Amino acid sequence: MSLLDVDTIDYVGVNILFKRVYVGIFDDLDWDDEAKHFALLTKKIDRYTQYIRSGQLLAAYPRVRGYPVVIEYVAMRPMTRSAEVFWKTRETLIRASGFDVRCRTVDVRHALAADIEDIEVKVDNAEVAADTRLESIVNALDLAPRPAPEEKQRDDIVHAGRRAVLVMRKKTSSGR
Repeated sequence: MSLLDVDTIDYVGVNILFKRVYVGIFDDLDWDDEAKHFALLTKKIDRYTQYIRSGQLLAAYPRVRGYPVVIEYVAMRPMTRSAEVFWKTRETLIRASGFDVRCRTVDVRHALAADIEDIEVKVDNAEVAADTRLESIVNALDLAPRPAPEEKQRDDIVHAGRRAVLVMRKKTSSGR
């Protein structure tokens, strides 16, 4: 999924609690060539609005009929000043066409730069650089599993399998 793939929908997410559909644009490009970036982003937004208005979204996800659609832009790199101005104009156009807009930046470069180290591994007397990016992302996002804290035994908690269930007991009247 990349901004370069203008004819593909990067992701569709459905929030059943708030009854919203998120159609996401994932932008992994840098802002060195802003004109090209702006053109690709404009083309991708146009494809997304065509996808939604043509009924393809409802054909793929029929249970979301009536849910508001949010076009979500997720960038891996921070926007430049001119990119922010450009995005504000795109937000205005998207809202004018009847969709909500959400924009967020997920900048993991600084975390990855500190953690990514090429590890030299000897395989058949040849040096190979091992790719540690997945482990780095796990460490950067702090996704490593943690041991469960010790829990005091309580008489109102019943352990059912892996989950603890709180048992609510009705107070009996004291006759007053």
